[in-house]
Amino acid sequence: MKYLFLSVLSFGLLINSFSQNLPVNQDSKLITYTEVVKTEGSADALFTKAHKWFFSYYKNPNNVVKESANHKIVARPRFKILNPPDKKGIQTMGGIVLYSFNVIFKDGRYKYTITNIEWKQNSKYPVERWLDKTAASYKPKYEFYLQQVNKEITKNIEQLNKAISKAPKKAEEDW
Repeated sequence: MKYLFLSVLSFGLLINSFSQNLPVNQDSKLITYTEVVKTEGSADALFTKAHKWFFSYYKNPNNVVKESANHKIVARPRFKILNPPDKKGIQTMGGIVLYSFNVIFKDGRYKYTITNIEWKQNSKYPVERWLDKTAASYKPKYEFYLQQVNKEITKNIEQLNKAISKAPKKAEEDW
């Protein structure tokens, strides 16, 4: 029992400190992941690599990618989040999270912006509402949801950066 209490307490402390580390835009007050990444390649080459990545990374890319032209990709992906484990360790579905994932390209660099992160409900539900611990509707599981959102989006960013920075394969000479 003592170990269970300590585990729950440490999980609670970990969760409570997590939401303060999310990238919140000071102007819009929205959770926003954005960066300009410098890399080798023309805008065309970088756009092509990213386009290939979007169409290989997402299960239904035609539904995810809303615009893909003029050195710009606009996407609206989604992913599932889970509720915290119950007493038996079973996790149930917590819902679907949607977000905007935009990438623009210039020679030698690209900029990604991930924002407008929403919990799919009957009406728009920005996940920034999960940050307000003083709200009457606040639930401790929202911290767990925020961790999943951050993990998924961070994974997307890492995979995009990896795909774009990968050097193109050189054709071998056929002797």
